[in-house]
Amino acid sequence: ADFDRQGQSAQAALHHSRAASKFKEAAEICPDADREELEGHAQDITARAVYLESLGEMPPTMPLEDRIGELSISLDLSVAQQPQDEQVPELLARSGVTGTSAELCDSGLQLVQALKSQEDMQTFIRRILASTWRKVKDDEASAQEFAKFAKDFGAGDDSFQKLRELLRKASWIELNLGAGEDRLKIGVAMEKEARELEAAGQAEEALEGFHRAIAVQKLVYNFDDRCKNNAQIKEMVGKRIAELEGDVKRLSPPEEQAAPIDDLEARLRKLRE
Repeated sequence: ADFDRQGQSAQAALHHSRAASKFKEAAEICPDADREELEGHAQDITARAVYLESLGEMPPTMPLEDRIGELSISLDLSVAQQPQDEQVPELLARSGVTGTSAELCDSGLQLVQALKSQEDMQTFIRRILASTWRKVKDDEASAQEFAKFAKDFGAGDDSFQKLRELLRKASWIELNLGAGEDRLKIGVAMEKEARELEAAGQAEEALEGFHRAIAVQKLVYNFDDRCKNNAQIKEMVGKRIAELEGDVKRLSPPEEQAAPIDDLEARLRKLRE
């Protein structure tokens, strides 16, 4: 209608044709009293579309309101049957949403929660853990705690950010430092996470994150083949460790801070000891 009133005949004709098609579909499933009204309205819109198409790029001279009147139907939508809650998970499942495919964000979490599937929620959470190089511990007790957590969180309505915060603090989770994992990348990810926590004002959690980053980077420094075979890479990792230790000192309570080591070379020597 807006295109029509603005004199954009070609665009208006296209949208009128689409609207007429939808009204025809609606007429087929409506009661007899409304069917005739909807079919007539669809015919008026189709006639308007044909008229506009005949104009090409010329604006219409016959006003829209003179050709298409107001639609009046008796259907009372307030008495229509509402979809049942149990139909929602089935609808989502048919759409292809799963714990494997849902995006790792608030909207993805809400879709997985709507599935009401413990299996999908567990899969979704494991994907979050994998994205931060974490995993559920291998023991049976941790597996049970994880299953309970997934069930409880799946039934709630907390945010994706809240889920990540809870996972960071969970005792049944550990870093995934197994064979094939790039510990250098893990250390960098741990550092990034710690800095995000500090920026968010979560100093205590950030301090723990910096400690984790240091632990991983020290594994790289001492055992990674890249450090063993390349002095420049080893020096780079050593500098990162020294800087992270500075972050730990900065965030630690005064009584826990060690004597200052201001010289970077001295820090590296201390690390090698």
